[in-house]
Amino acid sequence: MSETRYETPQEAEAAFYAAFIKRDVNAMMEVWAADDNISCIHPLGPILVGRAAIRESWEGIFRNSPEMQVMINGRSRGRDGAFAIHVVEEHIRVANEAPGNPMHATNVYHLTDSGWRMVLHHASPSPPPPAKAGTPTLH
Repeated sequence: MSETRYETPQEAEAAFYAAFIKRDVNAMMEVWAADDNISCIHPLGPILVGRAAIRESWEGIFRNSPEMQVMINGRSRGRDGAFAIHVVEEHIRVANEAPGNPMHATNVYHLTDSGWRMVLHHASPSPPPPAKAGTPTLH
């Protein structure tokens, strides 16, 4: 199963987003911990628990998504022993479309016998930017 050893949480995160951009489910699942005590929450989606549910969700996303560009802005990174928590902004641009509002994501990594692995990815849409002065708003 896990052939790649991620020596740092940052390496695991880089592999996660590289797999996302390539729409490569095998590379994506390589980043996740090998046990079923893992969770993923896609924007506005249910809580997915376990490798099978998470793999199935990414297969659907990759199968139904056009080519994308992803830029990540790190907001905060913390590490305490065998756990690391990264809070990031995901700027996702679908081919030939203007970029939308960023997603806010929390990525949690755990140091396992096979290196750092993702145990949680939770993404949610950011609120829309505030209306500019003089711009009518809908109520």
